[in-house]
Amino acid sequence: MNDAGNNLAAFWSNALYNNTSNNLQLIGLPGAVDDSTNLVSYGNINRSTNTFWKAKVYNAGSVNPTRQNVLQYLTGCAKSAGGEMPNFAVCGFGTWALLAQDFIGQETYMVTPGASFDKLEDGPRSGFRALMVAGVPVFADMNCPEGTMYILNSNYLSMYIHEQGSFAFTGFESTLSNWQLGYVGAIVNIAELVLTKPSSCARVGSYNYISL
Repeated sequence: MNDAGNNLAAFWSNALYNNTSNNLQLIGLPGAVDDSTNLVSYGNINRSTNTFWKAKVYNAGSVNPTRQNVLQYLTGCAKSAGGEMPNFAVCGFGTWALLAQDFIGQETYMVTPGASFDKLEDGPRSGFRALMVAGVPVFADMNCPEGTMYILNSNYLSMYIHEQGSFAFTGFESTLSNWQLGYVGAIVNIAELVLTKPSSCARVGSYNYISL
């Protein structure tokens, strides 16, 4: 069962960052956070004729992610949303690590009189778990495609799971009907990712990243 749970999590994660057309799977962020490049109709609303249903999509142009250009895209996203700032962003580990290099050089170590770093059990802290740009944390996600950053607003982005298909287990059934010895079971999940205000989110592509 642990293996089944891990595989289902990997399945949904793959759909979250890749699926735009298979309606039997979760329609992921490339379709939800889009300007009709990947998915013209989202939620049966045509983005070409209803431009309010578009998210901001930027091409960074093969540059390193920095505080300055991430701030530019965060501001553009907020302007598109009517002034509402997004509340977090995600990118791949290699993209995040390259952005972190723009922060590391600005670190300041505060030395307490009468104490030194060598007396601290864990030593001085360096680096960050989340990179804050204009108050918006940027997180690393191992499944997010490298070179892409999703700027999101969780006030309008939710995963809806049907109560009758919430990781339901079918039970083990005999495979004798297929002339096979053994039993097989399945985990059923009925869910969809829903973005009710695409203009509150943005996608940035073509960032440089570190190969890890």
